[in-house]
Amino acid sequence: MIKFGYGGWVKIESQEALVGTVFEAEMIVSMARGIVDDMQAGLFRSGYSSIIRESHDASCAVLLSDGSLAAQKVVLPIHIGAFPAVIAGVLARYPVDEIRDGDVFLSNSPWEGGSPHSPDFAVAVPVFCDDRLMAFAASIAHKSDIGGAAPGSCPATARDTFFEGLHIPPVKLLSGGKENREAFALLRGNSRAPELVIGDLEGQIGVCSLGSDRIRQLFDRFGVDLTLFAFDHYRRETQRRIEERLEELNDFDGTAERFIDHDGIDLETPRGIRVRVTKTGKSITFDFSDSDPQGTGPVNVRPHLVKAACSYVMIAITGIDTPVNQGIFDCFNLETREGSIVDPYFPAPVNTYNPALHAIIESIFAAFGDSAPQFARADGGGGRAMTLAHMIDRKTLIQYELFAGGVGAMQGYDGETGRHCNQTNGKVTSIEMLETEFPIRVEEFRVLKDSGGEGKFKGGCGFVRTYRILDGVTSVTLRSSKHGIHPLGVNGGGDARGGFCDVEVSGTTTRLASMQSGVMLKPGDRLSLGTPGGGGYGTG
Repeated sequence: MIKFGYGGWVKIESQEALVGTVFEAEMIVSMARGIVDDMQAGLFRSGYSSIIRESHDASCAVLLSDGSLAAQKVVLPIHIGAFPAVIAGVLARYPVDEIRDGDVFLSNSPWEGGSPHSPDFAVAVPVFCDDRLMAFAASIAHKSDIGGAAPGSCPATARDTFFEGLHIPPVKLLSGGKENREAFALLRGNSRAPELVIGDLEGQIGVCSLGSDRIRQLFDRFGVDLTLFAFDHYRRETQRRIEERLEELNDFDGTAERFIDHDGIDLETPRGIRVRVTKTGKSITFDFSDSDPQGTGPVNVRPHLVKAACSYVMIAITGIDTPVNQGIFDCFNLETREGSIVDPYFPAPVNTYNPALHAIIESIFAAFGDSAPQFARADGGGGRAMTLAHMIDRKTLIQYELFAGGVGAMQGYDGETGRHCNQTNGKVTSIEMLETEFPIRVEEFRVLKDSGGEGKFKGGCGFVRTYRILDGVTSVTLRSSKHGIHPLGVNGGGDARGGFCDVEVSGTTTRLASMQSGVMLKPGDRLSLGTPGGGGYGTG
C-alpha cells in the first residue's frame, strides 16, 4: 500500500502500518499546533505596545513552502485568509532559489501581500531541511503608527491607500541572518511611535525565528515525507469534516444583504453587501458579485479577507474543533466583482475593512434562512477600533483599543454581552493599564442595559466607556459601524440598539459619525463610546 503525501510519497506496507502512520501524523500536527501556540504566547509577552500586549491584535501560523496553511492559532479569524496571501506575495517577488536560511521577510501591503490593512505587519521566516525550503513560520501584528494622514495610520477619511501610511511590498529585513539596517531606518523614519513599532517588530522576528527552528526540528525528527504527509492528511481531514456537514444540509439557493453605515466620506449613504449562497450536495458557493461599488472612503475589503470570512462560517457550522488549515479553503467557491466593495481596484483605501467583514458574515448566515435554521443567528454589535493619539512634549502616545458589542442571539442561546464576534476576537483593554500608560481617566465603564434585541432568546448588550483627557492634545480617530444601521433580529426577534460616540468639548456635547478622524480634545474634555447590542431571536 502506498499513500500520497504533500510533496512526496510515503510507502506503507500494511493496514496496521497505515494506522501507525496516521497516529504519527496526529502527533506531528499536534506538535505543530503547540509550536504556533508558543509563538503566539511569546508575541503577546514581548509586546511593546498595548495593541499587542493588551488588545491581542496579532496571530501566528505555520505554512508550507507553497503558501498553503498548515496550522494557525486563531486569535483573529480574519488572518486565516491573510497568511496564504502573505506567502504568495513573498513567492511572487522572491523565487525559491533566492530564499536562504536566515532570511526574514516583511510586508504590510494589502495588494502585494495579505495584510488586512497597512498597519498590519506580516513577518515570515523560512524553514529549511537539508537545504530544501519546506515551510514558513509567520505572524501578523498591528503596529501603532506607520505614518499617513492621521496618527495611528487609519484615517477614517482616507480616499486612497496612500493616505494610510508606509506601504511595504515583501522585502528582506534580514538576509542570511544579516540585518538590513536601511530597512529598519526607513521604518523608524516613517512612524510617530518608532520605539513601539520596532519593539513589536523585533518580537515578531523573535517568535517567527523560534517557530522556524522548532518546525525544522519536527522535519528532522519525523522525516520530510512523513511530516508533509501529516499536514496533507489533516488538510484532507478538515475538508472531510466540512463536506460531511454540508451534505447533511438540504440543498438551497438563498440571497441576503446587510449594510454598513457609510464609507467615511459620504456620510448619508449606507453601503450594501449582497450575497447569493448556493449549496448543492457537498459543494457551496458564496457569490458577492451584486455588492455595491467600492467606497470612496476606507470601508473596502480585499478578496483574501472575504475568503477568511467565508472560512469563519465554514468552521462555525462544522464545529470549533475543526483543524484550521488549507482544507477550509478547499470546501467552498468564492465569486466577487472587480470594482466592488469586496474586490476594489487599486489604490482604494481599506483601513476600515472590519464593518464590511461583519456585514459579509451576517449576510451569509441570513442567506441560510429557513434551509438551515439551526445556523440562523441575529446580527451582532460588530467591531470597532478607536485611536486616541496624545501629543505631549513633542512625543505621540498611541492609545489603540478594540471594542466589542452585544452578540446576536440564536436558537437555544441568548447573546453574550460585551463580547467580540465573527472575525474579531481581540480583548478590551483594562482600565488600570490605560490609566497607567496614557494621560486619561476612565470615568465610566458599564453595560448598556436593554440595548440587546428582545425575543425568545435575547441579544447581548453593548457597553459604554467614558474617558476624560488629563494632559496634552489628543487626536481622535474612530472606525466603527452600526450607529445608524442597527443590528437586526432574526425569526421574529427584535433589533438591537445602535452605537454612539459623544465628545464633550468646553461643556458642549457633539455626536460623532461612526467613522471620523481629526477630532481634537484638550485636558478636561470627555469622550463617551457606546457599543451596539445584538439582535434577538424568535418571538417570546
